[in-house]
Amino acid sequence: MYTLFDTLALTGQHEIKTWQQQGQSWASYSHYREQATHELYIPHTVLNLIVAGEKRMYDGKQVHVLHAGDALLIPAGTLLCSEILPPRQQYSSINLVIPDEVILAELTNKRRRREAYTKALTTLPADPQWHYFTQSLLPHFSAEHPAPDHYEIISRALYLINKNESISAMLAKAVKYPLPEVMEKLCTALPEVRLMEEMAAMGHMSTATLKRRFREIYHCAPMGWIWEKRLQMAGFLLRTTQQPIPEIAYSTGFEDITHFYRQFRHSFKITPLQWRNMENDLFSK
Repeated sequence: MYTLFDTLALTGQHEIKTWQQQGQSWASYSHYREQATHELYIPHTVLNLIVAGEKRMYDGKQVHVLHAGDALLIPAGTLLCSEILPPRQQYSSINLVIPDEVILAELTNKRRRREAYTKALTTLPADPQWHYFTQSLLPHFSAEHPAPDHYEIISRALYLINKNESISAMLAKAVKYPLPEVMEKLCTALPEVRLMEEMAAMGHMSTATLKRRFREIYHCAPMGWIWEKRLQMAGFLLRTTQQPIPEIAYSTGFEDITHFYRQFRHSFKITPLQWRNMENDLFSK
């Protein structure tokens, strides 16, 4: 169901250029000429800088509509759906992988006056410095320029992220408690999970520990999070496929079509059919 996003390469990319550090890709410039959709498991923190075009990112009950100049922070251990929209302008972006150890060193040793955001995709507040940062990186992806210093670029990114204490605290908490074994298994087993005990067993922990971790990181119960992710996938499939609505409901883990309609309307305030047919610009309102 979800694909591990560890090489920074994805289907549908017309062009990709990457920078390597110790044999691992830590930055990429991606260019798309056509619409593309992806279902991804993000094991490490990724900063996504939109250079041109538009895309939607589905995360639980929220859909992020991103345009050129936006910066999106993806915490470690995230399951998400991505839809690169039919190009009025061809889509391109830069991805930066921010290592766990750097986040722990840079962000967790500072006192936080505010509570952390719930772990989720986060569109970073508008700031001209994100535009300047993105533009400064672009020339280095050409053949004429060498890749910049890894530590310098990551430090600059964290400096800008750290302007918002709640967001940086959320990022540090996500790295500290990534629940990797649970998320890796949910990549393929999300529709089948029925009991919290099953989730706890995936992470080799007690149900009490699982509940405590989810309350701390996601501010919700584990099974509540599961239903949010099922709705995320359903909303994504409604917009990107022509599958019948009942087929989408069953494939994402709903056993009762009436329950699916009720939960979908409760979360998105409209019916699945209205969601499928709604105009694109309504997502951003």
